[in-house]
Amino acid sequence: MACRYAALPEVWIIGDVFTLPEYRGLGYGKIATSAITRDAVASGAVAYLHVNKKNVAATSLYAKLGYSILRERPWIFAPP
Repeated sequence: MACRYAALPEVWIIGDVFTLPEYRGLGYGKIATSAITRDAVASGAVAYLHVNKKNVAATSLYAKLGYSILRERPWIFAPP
């Protein structure tokens, strides 16, 4: 799955790309990310994607799809 957090005329914010563990390595993350990126670009917007930089599998995939790092922000986790 891949989620679109915001869809403005100029920019789409994409995140929460996820593949169930038993289906990882089969290309489903690439398919989902490519599809939502294609939709963003087709709408005339720029696609932005956020990811934890420690997620090497994800950052590697996104780089292969043409994404690049624009800025880094700290991840802040709050206890429940």
